[in-house]
Amino acid sequence: MARALHFFNKIVHVSDLDRSERFFRDALGLEFVGRDVWPEDAPTATFKTQVGQYVTLLSVPEVDSSRAEHWNFMLTPEDFKIVQDRLREDGCAIGDLRDEFRARGEMSDNYYDPDSQMMQITAIDAEAYLCLPARLGKVTVGRVSDFAEGSVTYVEGARCFIVRTRDGILALSEVCTHRNWNVEYQPEHYRFYCPIHGNKFTRTGAHIAPTEGTPPLRAYPVEFVGDQIVVNTDVNIARTPEGAKKMVPIPAGVA
Repeated sequence: MARALHFFNKIVHVSDLDRSERFFRDALGLEFVGRDVWPEDAPTATFKTQVGQYVTLLSVPEVDSSRAEHWNFMLTPEDFKIVQDRLREDGCAIGDLRDEFRARGEMSDNYYDPDSQMMQITAIDAEAYLCLPARLGKVTVGRVSDFAEGSVTYVEGARCFIVRTRDGILALSEVCTHRNWNVEYQPEHYRFYCPIHGNKFTRTGAHIAPTEGTPPLRAYPVEFVGDQIVVNTDVNIARTPEGAKKMVPIPAGVA
């Protein structure tokens, strides 16, 4: 069964239908469907978005621009740059209000419509789906005894987390498999957490919630040289949910 879209037809109040119609058509580049397509009590203008949803402008005497709503139009990366330039030329672009939290491959800009209602455009390019390794070569992260059973330790020099359980060792990439942001470990919850979209992962990197279909965190190959743990940060391994339960066994005789 196909997943439902966030909305089918969004109603936007506007004080000047002609002015807002030009803005949504010429600045945002939405596909114009027609006037008075939907049965409303006042004149309307309807547009279709790139993902097949509809936006209907409803003429009202006065617009309350203080209403707290989040309107985000998804665009292709190519169209994003075109629309962003038009918004800047019109003087209504605000910029990305969460730029410091944006993951690689994500583009976003906020802007005001002619009635000073804040909206947002967003695009995601192919880079957002590339979960790249740290590429720091083979890094000796420490002795097995440096990592207590049940511990999760971030190693700056390898940009990875070393997880030790009674079943062995795991070196997990810090890169979230949803949109390439860096996860953080929350010891009070025994889980990894990505602050961008709220995705959560178990201690061994299995995805918990909320973005359906997000793969487990990737793992780096681990080898033991005596009692030293060596992590190959040039290669990260895509894992299945079942594979995310497996650890690298510690060799016999190594504490």
